[in-house]
Amino acid sequence: MEQTEKRIGIWVFSGTGNTLKCAEALAAALTERGVPVGLHEIADGAETATERDLVICYPVYGFNMPRILKPFCRHLTGGGNVWFLKTSGEPLHLNDNSSAELIRILRKNGYAIKGEFHYIMPYNMVFRHTDEMASRMWETAQMRISDAANKIANGEETPIKAPLSAKIVSALCRIEHWFYPRNGRLFRVDPKKCVRCQQCVKHCPTKNITFENGRFRFGKNCIGCVRCSFNCQTGAIKIGLIDFMRVNGPYDFTRDPKSAVPGRFCRKPYESYFADKRD
Repeated sequence: MEQTEKRIGIWVFSGTGNTLKCAEALAAALTERGVPVGLHEIADGAETATERDLVICYPVYGFNMPRILKPFCRHLTGGGNVWFLKTSGEPLHLNDNSSAELIRILRKNGYAIKGEFHYIMPYNMVFRHTDEMASRMWETAQMRISDAANKIANGEETPIKAPLSAKIVSALCRIEHWFYPRNGRLFRVDPKKCVRCQQCVKHCPTKNITFENGRFRFGKNCIGCVRCSFNCQTGAIKIGLIDFMRVNGPYDFTRDPKSAVPGRFCRKPYESYFADKRD
């Protein structure tokens, strides 16, 4: 136990893999700097961290954290230092308040909040970025993660600030925590496309999908990660009322990032983010 507590525990919830990709890069960067780390995935929110100092990693959903993070943080009692690593599809300050609920929980449990690192990775919902944009996002994230590893290794503290607009938007969008369990029950599988591989059943983080008597059933524990629909090899899963925002299939991060051109959506914030390689 004593040896484990000396490590930095990197605990990650990742919907479709982008956040895990960044967490793995951070773990490698810290290891290169001689910092022992333990990398763990948050599967159901009931896990207990044995490390004292933590990096909690998650994707931003609707300007908030996934609700699976709340029970996980409530279980933490080590009282050490905490950094956040989060990913989102757009470099907007409206994402700046996403950790607020977790910060309140962790401070109540005796933790010191040391800072937050925000990386832009391609959307798994809303619309599909080009593979070139995905590669540029990943290239920039890796550069920034190197800087973040230096700060964590040195125990640096960076204040987390959120503008009033971010606080208002995150409060309004928190209705997603109510919406997703209900919308999840509206998910459907197209029998003409489905090949019955059941990968959606095997990899649902909340065990919300079952296959019984030749039929797929969706329960009330959906958290909106869209891991099932995004990774469906035939695009057979429809995601209820928000199916018009569905994105299907993995990105190719090996494309030439220099050929990426931001579109009209958030063009200036993307260009500013790409130009700044340090956290």
